[in-house]
Formats: sequence, structure tokens, C-alpha cells
Amino acid sequence: MKGFVDHKKMTALALGLLLFLLPVPARAEVKLSAEAVPAVVAAGDTIEVTVKVSGKNMSVAEGVFTYDPLILTYVKSTGGASDGFLNMVSAEKGGTDTLTSRITFLAAGAGSAEIQFSVEKVLGYDGREQGSAQSSVSFTVAAPLPTPAPTPLDYAAGGVLARNVKGAGESMYIWRSLENVTLPSRYTENTLEYHGETVAAAEVANSDAPVLLYLSNAAGDKGGYYIFNAETDTLYPYETVTSVSKSYILLEPDGSVELPDGFTETTLTINGKDNIAWKARDAQGDIYLLYARNPDGEVGYFVYDPEDGSLQRFAVMPARPVKPELPSETAPAPAYTPPPSPPVPSVHDPQAESNISINGVLFYSLCGAAALMFILIAGFIVIRLADDARCRRRAAKRKAERERMKNMEIGQ
Repeated sequence: MKGFVDHKKMTALALGLLLFLLPVPARAEVKLSAEAVPAVVAAGDTIEVTVKVSGKNMSVAEGVFTYDPLILTYVKSTGGASDGFLNMVSAEKGGTDTLTSRITFLAAGAGSAEIQFSVEKVLGYDGREQGSAQSSVSFTVAAPLPTPAPTPLDYAAGGVLARNVKGAGESMYIWRSLENVTLPSRYTENTLEYHGETVAAAEVANSDAPVLLYLSNAAGDKGGYYIFNAETDTLYPYETVTSVSKSYILLEPDGSVELPDGFTETTLTINGKDNIAWKARDAQGDIYLLYARNPDGEVGYFVYDPEDGSLQRFAVMPARPVKPELPSETAPAPAYTPPPSPPVPSVHDPQAESNISINGVLFYSLCGAAALMFILIAGFIVIRLADDARCRRRAAKRKAERERMKNMEIGQ
């Protein structure tokens, strides 16, 4: 019996030695590293962090990472990373010894930034777990450099002093470039010699449109285009008025332009700005004239309606009928005027008959011309009266439409 027990002990000892000598599967050591480039950034810059997992025949590495959102903002990533998570996968047969991801952050604020990474599960190609690992990376985000205040431009030094500027309460300067301003429609930038200095000018090629110069005060405020009259060496503000989808450039007439009779100069506010106008009054109310250039290049006086902003070419209107003035009852009766004495018959004279015949032909010619002139004048009056009637009808129609819209708004 004792021999049998010793035999069992020996057998167990041999089996233990055999198990000890058998090869044990090696468990690979998982390592995790992180690197930030650059190590120092300024707020507003981007930084790229490279995350590397090292092992043996790895197929999957899963984990997480954390950071301070007040300092860093996630932007993008590659290699299986997303915002706060790692899911790195190998597509190689047999797995890989290295898995890499790259994560891009935006430095949102100044301070010390630290990103902590943790790989919680790593699987080998054979499906066995290989362990876990942790790592972190730190870097500094510097405050952004203060933006230097821009040096204010001195247009008094860079521009050209403008002369004879109408309506300016301070010194105005002509700009030498129109690069930073918008050109009016159809205008292109050009240059102009102004009192020996080269300045920028806006012109319409192959056109008699007015030349525009851009003026401002020394600080650059109150800038705008001005019309330059080379003949009078004057500058006045460039203004336009739109009528029925057409744009008119307001001008100032020079001494060669005759003002129509019955109009006096005044100031008319259009688009919030005062402009020179001419005013008259008839039975229908005030009439305003503006001196302007229409889109067809025609320059002259235009009748302006302040109610709807429309403009029409001004033409001399025929005299409007006026109410006759009846004599008062106390007025003295007109004095009696005796009829003229009958002409004394003259002695027959053949030479006189010849003169009478010639004068008769001239008389009938004059009568025919007068009749033709009367027909032309009457036709012109009829046409003008018809135009006036149409204008009145259109005005009444517009007024009725405005009243209808107002009633509809009140009803709503």
C-alpha cells in the first residue's frame, strides 16, 4: 500500500514538471502614446494630436479621450477616431502591431490644455484580448496677440484739396483711387488732371455723362460722388432720382441755360436731400422743374411730381383758360365813339387799278398763311389740351387707387 501511494506522488510530480515545461501563450503588452504638434499654439490656431496604439497582431482597439472644451474644440479626425471616442480597426490579414489616429483641435481659449486617452479593449487577430493602456498629452495655448489698431487714413495728406465745393461746410478732398468705393452704374474708373494733380474720376465711355469725383473730409467721413463742371471749376453733389424705373442725374444749369418764364428758384427735398428746383403755380397747384439728364442722354428741364416721383420732359404749355372778369355794376358806361366817316371815292386811275390788283394777290397770300398758322396753332392747342386731360385722368386714377388701398388697409 505504501508503495502504491509513493507511486501516485511520483506521477503527480512528473505531471507538474511536464506542465511547467510546456510553452505558455505569450500575452502581448499594449502601449498607448500621444503627441501634439505644435507643442505651443495661440488661440485661434489648430493643433493635430497623433494617437498610437502598439501591440501584437492587433485587429481592434477601442477607447475614449477627454479634453477641456473651454480651451479646445474638436474639428476633425482620421484613423477611426471621433469626438471623444476611439474605434481603431486594422484591415490587414493577421492584424497589425500599430494602430494610429490623428485628431485636429481648434485652440479656442488660452491656458494649459491636457488630453487624456484610454484604450479599454484591444483584441488580437485571433480574438483574444490583449489588455488596456492609458496616456495623455499636454500643451500650452497662448493668448492671441492683440490686433493693432489700424492707423486712420489722413485724406488731407493722401487726397487733393477740392475747390469750389457747393454745400460743403468743411474742407473736402478728392480721392486718388476708387478701389474701395462702388462705381455708379455704367461708370468706369479713369484719371483726371485737377489743378495739376492726378485724381481718380468716374466716367461713362463715349458719352456726355457728367464726370464724377469722389470727395470726403480729412477723416474719410461724409464721402460721396460729386459732379465736376470743368468750365466753371465747381463741384456739387451727385444725386439721382428714379421715375418709372428710369434714373435721372440731377444737374445744375450753367449761365447758357435759360430759365422758363414764371418759375422761381427754390429748394426741393428728394430722397432726404435738398436739391435745387424751380417752382411755379397754376390752377392745379404747384409745378416743380428739375434740370436733369435722362437715360437717353437728353439734358433739360423736367416736370417733377412730388406725389409719385414721376418726371416728364418740360415743354412750353399753352395758356390755360381763365375766368373772365365781369365789369362791376358801378363802373361808368364806356364813352360813345362815333363811327368812322365813309371813304371819299377817288378819281379813276389805271395805274391805281394795277396797284390794287397786286395788293390783292398779296392780301390773299397773307390770308392763306394766317389761316394755315391758325390751323397749326389750333391743332397744337387741341393736342396739348388732350394731353392735359389725360394727365388729369391719370392723376385722378392714381388718387382713387391710393384711396382704395387706404380704405382696404382701414378695413383690415
